[in-house]
Amino acid sequence: MNTCEFQSSCTYYNVLKEKSPVILRYIKEEYCDSSYSACARFVVSKAHGTNHVPKYLFPEDIQEACKILDELGNS
Repeated sequence: MNTCEFQSSCTYYNVLKEKSPVILRYIKEEYCDSSYSACARFVVSKAHGTNHVPKYLFPEDIQEACKILDELGNS
């Protein structure tokens, strides 16, 4: 099974691992272990590195990821 290359360094993932295993299970199934290229956090990380991913960015918030990429010089 393929997993997201940023999983171990993802702040969102690590917070959920500590605070909400039930939600983490859903996120892993939907994004981390399958459609991670559809994850907003993955998109920003892949383009500009994990240091440019804001803590508030949810995996499903592709629209916000696009704004971030525009601000950083990518579309």
